[in-house]
Amino acid sequence: MAGPHHEPTRRLVLAAGAAGGAASLLTGCLGDRSPSSAPAGPPADVPRWAPGPGEPAGARRGGRVITAWSNEAQSYDPAIGWDLHSWEAISTVLYAPLYQYAGQFDGPAPHAAQGAPQVSKDGRVYTIPLRRNVRFHNGRPVVAEDYVYTWTRLMDPGLASWASSYLFGIEGAEEVYEEKAERIRGLSAPDPYTLRVTLTEPDVLFPALLCMPYTAALPREEVRRLGAEFGRTPVGSGPMRITRYDSKGRRAVFEPFDQYFWRGTPLIERLEYRWGIGYPLQALQLSGGRVDVLGEGLVASQAARFTADASMRERFVQAVPVRGTQWLSLNHRRRELRDPRVRRALNWAVDREQLMRLTFGLSDPWGSPFPKRLDRFRRTAKPYAYDPERARALLREAGVEKLKLEFLHGTQDPWPLLGQVLQQQFEAVGVELSLNAMSQPAFELATSDGKGDLYGSHLYITLNSALELVSSNFTSDASYNYLGYANARVDSLAVSARKARSTEAANSLLAEIEDELVRDAAGVFLGSMNFLAARAPEVRNYQMRGETGTYYDRLWVKR
Repeated sequence: MAGPHHEPTRRLVLAAGAAGGAASLLTGCLGDRSPSSAPAGPPADVPRWAPGPGEPAGARRGGRVITAWSNEAQSYDPAIGWDLHSWEAISTVLYAPLYQYAGQFDGPAPHAAQGAPQVSKDGRVYTIPLRRNVRFHNGRPVVAEDYVYTWTRLMDPGLASWASSYLFGIEGAEEVYEEKAERIRGLSAPDPYTLRVTLTEPDVLFPALLCMPYTAALPREEVRRLGAEFGRTPVGSGPMRITRYDSKGRRAVFEPFDQYFWRGTPLIERLEYRWGIGYPLQALQLSGGRVDVLGEGLVASQAARFTADASMRERFVQAVPVRGTQWLSLNHRRRELRDPRVRRALNWAVDREQLMRLTFGLSDPWGSPFPKRLDRFRRTAKPYAYDPERARALLREAGVEKLKLEFLHGTQDPWPLLGQVLQQQFEAVGVELSLNAMSQPAFELATSDGKGDLYGSHLYITLNSALELVSSNFTSDASYNYLGYANARVDSLAVSARKARSTEAANSLLAEIEDELVRDAAGVFLGSMNFLAARAPEVRNYQMRGETGTYYDRLWVKR
């Protein structure tokens, strides 16, 4: 999902679909390749780790890790929680999805599943083998009916799960959601360790949904026993179990699950989440040795401090490649902005090098809609660069002598500062940009109501395909297409990409979509985003992905 600021970017994107567009976002990347086959795509210097890493060389057992968060989690129930704090807890700590992303860019690898799914010739039926040694934190084995229960629970309108529409591509799921049926007919358990899923139509991108925490199995008996408390002290099957939740004291404690199916992990003896810690204090506590990991990574104000000092950067900062993109959404209902020449002019008017320096490493200059880094994607689009003369010529050609635009922004970094620089850059080509600052809630309401001429947007791709970006922002019926962009060719190609029978075929169509979005200047494309993780130098074998958060099952602490 598009977001106006850095801190909740990963958090916000997870909710794409809660507004009604998730059925078109069933995404993933197994395609016609087994997840255990040789990965492709990432640079040679990126470690290709996968679930179940075993004990790293030189690792020491024991020790604790303290992670700082700005806010309390919404819920540790994976059907409900979607903020950044909740998402890491449900993605990498408490639950074990069927598949888990491998390496820094690769797609699904077996996790709670025993291996790759068998896919029917028509691409609609997935038969998933389950590991026999996966157990819930109460000691009970996880079986196929637990997935049937969990996914059916997501369809309960009384639960009001934001993730429910992600499963609408399964036969009968929507009928259960509409209370026209009690069981999803496209879900079955032929035996205790086999799960069968039947889709309404082929979807090459479906397997990434199996990596999402809301599709991890839940124990029916514990959900019923705990009731509302399941969101604070849940029972999962992941590497750690929760042993304490203190809302008043603003901390949660997790300890290793001694029956976790990847034997030998986790290595640490205790993980503690602490929240209610503002960003300036987080930085002080990390550098002072009071916390070990900043859960949200570095925001722009922190990045300025940690990256300017070489010794601080070397000790505390770890750059994590992610697939994120940053752009200006344009109001296509505005007469002048309906002319693609004007939109192209705005793209040529931006000095991205100057602009992205203000993000202190959180974004790289990039004049194309898709992130620089995509798995098995062959780009054909040529990104926009800085060419103010070309911008002026296009405005003259469009008959625009003086264009006045309103830029909306909230309080979160980096948009207030970026808006000031954009104001200067646009002025140089004859475009007057007025800055309309407002509170963050007011900004989010205004943008969802389609107000303003342009505003900052960005997205971390969580579902392993640029189709997520396209389907949530650039198709005519996209959930976050608030400003009326419409392109029939993009719509048609997106439908075809979703139904493609291989990842490579889908990516070929997505390359055409990117070409079209650049040609049509669907937005003003600014940057390809980075994630700057911040952790104490004593934390070793630190691995994380923007889609999930820190992998605590494999790190260790040197004290």
